[in-house]
Parts: sequence; structure tokens; C-alpha cells
Amino acid sequence: MSDNKMLAAYKYLLEKAKQSMISNEMKSWDLLGRAVHSIEEKGSVLEELTREQLDQVRNDVQVDIGLVAEYLEDFNQGVEEYIDMELPVLENFLEEKAMSLSDPTAITVLRLRMQAAMADQEHKH
Repeated sequence: MSDNKMLAAYKYLLEKAKQSMISNEMKSWDLLGRAVHSIEEKGSVLEELTREQLDQVRNDVQVDIGLVAEYLEDFNQGVEEYIDMELPVLENFLEEKAMSLSDPTAITVLRLRMQAAMADQEHKH
């Protein structure tokens, strides 16, 4: 049950961080990372988490954003391209990254995160 809450919180933080960057004049990876930690908890799925769960989800989102940042910078792309990135592209990228990890638990966690994000996206359409 709490895993579902954490996955919902992951998706919520990812979307809110992207939205905050869309409205921000200056766009940078640093600001995007800080946005993840400054998103309001009240009136959101974040309220349902314990402090430890919330810290874990925030750290997970920040780590995943860092992975995407490294990948995009290899292709001379930046935060603007990330903000415009469609969810299926992000899912494919994170899955590729997960496959390169030696820890099978990390691979499973990344897959679960992206499955939750994709399922949420499908419900909106």
C-alpha cells in the first residue's frame, strides 16, 4: 500500500518540478533539483507519506533527474529538452540506465517508478 503512495508521490514530484521550470525564466538542472525539494506537501499526495518516505521519494526523483541530465549533456542538450521530453522517451531512457546497473533491485525500482508514471499518464487521456 505504501509503495503505491510513494509511486504516486514520485510522479507528482516529477510533474510539479517540470511545471515549476516551465514557468521559470531561468532554467537549470540545479533549480530543477531544488524544485523537487520545495514542492508544497499540503493538499497533495505528499501528505500521505511519512517523513522518511517523502525524503526517499524526493531523493529518488532527484537521482533520476541527475541521470537524465548526464545523458542529455552527452548530446549537448540541457534542461529545456528535459522539460519538453515526453514520458515514453523518459521511460525508455531510465530503463536503459537501469539495465546498466548491477543491482537488480535498482532495476526493479526504476521500472516500477516509470510504470506508475505511465499508468497515471494513460488515465489522463
